[in-house]
Amino acid sequence: MTSKTLNMVVLTTIGLFGAGVAHAATLENKDADTQTVTVTEDGVRNEVAVATGEVITFCNDGCFITMPNGDRAALSGNESVQIVGGAAIIK
Repeated sequence: MTSKTLNMVVLTTIGLFGAGVAHAATLENKDADTQTVTVTEDGVRNEVAVATGEVITFCNDGCFITMPNGDRAALSGNESVQIVGGAAIIK
């Protein structure tokens, strides 16, 4: 096997494994108090308390989130969300 062929096999293998990796959203609470958000993923609804300064990972394959102020958003699972003043800043 030539060096070029070996490199192609390695890159293809890495690509196949990387294709199966799920993305997840992150949520950071920048408020002074613990905030509770509601996350609905795969039809399952969970309330999640996020402490001040805490960063959590969630929403692997898309979900809906309800923020403490009542705002709602649909996430695909690769966003970065910050809680500021009970509201979401989604990047």
